[in-house]
Amino acid sequence: MASIEIGRGKSARQGYELDDVSIIPSRRTRDADDVSTTWSIDAFEFDVPLMTVDATSIPGGLAVLDAERFTNGDGSFDVEAIGEVLEEIDDDGEVSAIAVRPQRAEELLEALGRTQPDLLVIKGRVVSAEHVSKSRDTLNLKKLVRSIEVPVIVGGCSSYKAALHLMRTGATAVIVQSDLASEGVHVPLATAIADVRAARSRHLDETGVYTQIIAAVPVRTGGDVAKAIACGADAVLVEAVGSDSAGVIGDLRRTMATCGFESVKEFQSAELVVTR
Repeated sequence: MASIEIGRGKSARQGYELDDVSIIPSRRTRDADDVSTTWSIDAFEFDVPLMTVDATSIPGGLAVLDAERFTNGDGSFDVEAIGEVLEEIDDDGEVSAIAVRPQRAEELLEALGRTQPDLLVIKGRVVSAEHVSKSRDTLNLKKLVRSIEVPVIVGGCSSYKAALHLMRTGATAVIVQSDLASEGVHVPLATAIADVRAARSRHLDETGVYTQIIAAVPVRTGGDVAKAIACGADAVLVEAVGSDSAGVIGDLRRTMATCGFESVKEFQSAELVVTR
C-alpha cells in the first residue's frame, strides 16, 4: 500500500473504517433461501458467524462465558459456579466456551483442572505473543496454547506483525479489534482486518494451517457483519447489537444473496469500494 508523506522523512499509510467501504455486487444474484450463513471452527459448527462474550446470546451463534464474572471474595475463581454453568451448557447440547484475560489464563486452567470447556478464549484489549515485563511473570502464550487440548482463540490485535506472531503460537483463531484512539493507538477496523488477512495468508503458506479471523465489531446492522467478512473475517465478535439479532442475520443473508455468494467463505472474496 502506498504511503503518504506527513512531513519530511515521515510517512503514514491510509487506513479505513468499516463505514468507509462498501461491497460491490457481482455479476449474479442469488435466492436468499439458498444462502448458507454457517460457520465452523475446529470441530464445531454454528448456524451464524457470530460470537458474543458475556452478553445476550445470539440464536445459532457462539456464546462465550466470561470466567472473571465468577469469582470469590478473595478474587479467586469460583470453580464450582463455573463448573455448574459448563455442565448446564453441555446438558443443553451447546458448545461451551470460556473467556479470560491473558494474565489470568494459567490461573483459570489450573483451577478448572479436568473441567475443560470446548473452546478457550484468551482476550484482552491488546494481546501479543511476546509481552515483556521486568516486574512480574508473563504468560508464555505459545507454551500454554500447545500444552492444552482445547482449541484457543486469542486476541485482540490490529496489525500484520502482531497477528502473524499470534498465529504462530498455534491459536485456532485470532481476534481483530481496534485499539483505543484515546491513547493515540488506533488502526481503523477495515484496514486491521485486511492486514490480519494478509498475515493469515502468509501463515498458511508457511505452515499449511488456516487460522481463523474473528473481528470485534460494534454491530448496528447485518451490513456491518457483511463488510467485516468481505474484508477477510471468518466470523464477528458482536460488541453491541443496535438492532434485533434476527434482523442482523436477515440483513447478512440478503447482502450475500444480492452479491451472489452462497457461503460465508465465498463471501470473503467480495470486492470492496472506498466510499469516503
